[in-house]
Formats: sequence, structure tokens, C-alpha cells
Amino acid sequence: MAGRKDLFKNILTEEEKARPYASLYGKAMSPVSPDILDIIETGPMDPRNTLPFENINDLLNPGYHAVETGYCRMPDNSCYVSVLTKMPGLTGKMIDWWFAWHPLESLRYKMWYPGAHFGNSVQDIARASDTRLSLRERYYHNTNYAVEDIGIGPDIMAITFFPPEEYGFDTSRFEKADVATVICALCGSATKKVTHTNMIHFVRSTKDGVEMRSRFWIGRKLKLDFLSGNSIINKLADTKPVRGLAIPKQTPHLMARHCAFEYSNLAAILPGLYREYGKA
Repeated sequence: MAGRKDLFKNILTEEEKARPYASLYGKAMSPVSPDILDIIETGPMDPRNTLPFENINDLLNPGYHAVETGYCRMPDNSCYVSVLTKMPGLTGKMIDWWFAWHPLESLRYKMWYPGAHFGNSVQDIARASDTRLSLRERYYHNTNYAVEDIGIGPDIMAITFFPPEEYGFDTSRFEKADVATVICALCGSATKKVTHTNMIHFVRSTKDGVEMRSRFWIGRKLKLDFLSGNSIINKLADTKPVRGLAIPKQTPHLMARHCAFEYSNLAAILPGLYREYGKA
């Protein structure tokens, strides 16, 4: 097994180089829409225009929110990120397929965002590979261990996906809201053993494909995974002063950039990958 330092090397193994889609790793990233990038680089948004996690069903309402792309640090020192990504030619099924398919090989994660994604693995690869299951059954409750760097240093992330109804969505409203799929997850650091982020990629159908409305609530609830939620230490961890110390100042800005580049590139490479491998 490779050492921990090797996990963060920006290289392909000889086996990965032989894969038919290895060329995507060396391909230039698809550019982010200049309008989206300009918004991100303008500076933080007004915290009053954020979507409280408790109001996630507002994503089911028609139209858009006051701010669809932006970031900020909240008064409680948690952070909020939102990014809108247009994905012409894509479908919800293609997005679900990607989340079931890409954790099966590290190369698939590396080629998604070369230079920032270093590898991925999945907790239960047998279930993730079981084509008798639906795509969602393969990745729900099946933790991914993604090795990546959003700009604050590489880490091994633990990302656990949940059905939308378990996350608090009213799925009875999905059809009317043109929902294509919704990716819901709890994210944290596998190395530091802390859970820190709620993540949603809300995907709805458009005339020419889908659009992804991403939301991150970073530090909404900080929890050390090896202690109970009611422990004194976890109660102290989940406070404004600790959030201020634990979450680097540049995190929301860098997360917004990372998300914009990551999903703009996925929008470009996924149609071809799905045509070639989506039936497997």
C-alpha cells in the first residue's frame, strides 16, 4: 500500500496510464463561466442572503435565490458557499451514475479535477460495484474517502451520501419542482476524524439539460467522530470561538472556486464518459 505522502502526489500509476480515459487527466480543464468566476472573485456575499440549512426545501420553489453563487463567513463563524453550474446535455441519471461509478477507481476522481483530486476509494466496493442495485443504492450510505486539496492543503475527506428524504427534503414536491437528482452528504476529515460540512448539489432539469445549485454549510456543526455528540469536548468544539480557530479564513472563497472548477469540468467530460461506459 502506498504511503500517506504518496497519496498526495500529482501522478498516475502505470496501470492508470493504460486506462482508456487516462487522457482526460492531461486535458485542460473546462473553463468556468466568466460571470460565475467574477462573482466569486468580487468578494464575500451578504450573510443575510444565505440559505439556512433548516430551509433547504426552499430550493424546491420556482426561480432562483437572491444569491446563487457566493460565499461568506457567518456571524457564528461557520461558512456558507453556493455555486450555480449550468450543465447542458446532462441528465439527473448521468449525475447519479457518476457518483456511483467514479469511486471505483482513483483515476476517475483524479481526472475530474487534475491537480486538486489525488484519489478516491469507497467503504464498500462490493456494493458500489453491484449492478443489480440501483445507482443510488450503490452510493447512499457508502462513504467515499476522497483525497483532495481545495487550496488549504491536501487531506483525506470522508464523504457520506444520504437519500434526500433523510436529509430533510420533501420528496413529494420533487416532480413539480423538476428535480433531476439531489446529492446530499455529510463531509469531514478522515485524517483529523472530524465531521464539519453539510453539502447539497440540487440538480433540476432545464430546457437544454440540467443545472446544479450547490450549497455548503461549513462548520454548521463541528463534531469529533471518536466522541459522542453530547461529550463536553464536542459541545466546546461546536462553538463560535472554536469555529473561528478551526476554519481557515480563506476556506469559503477557496471552496467556491473549487466547486465552480470541479463541476464545470464534470459538465464537460461526463457526456462522453456516460456514452462510453454508462451501460456498464
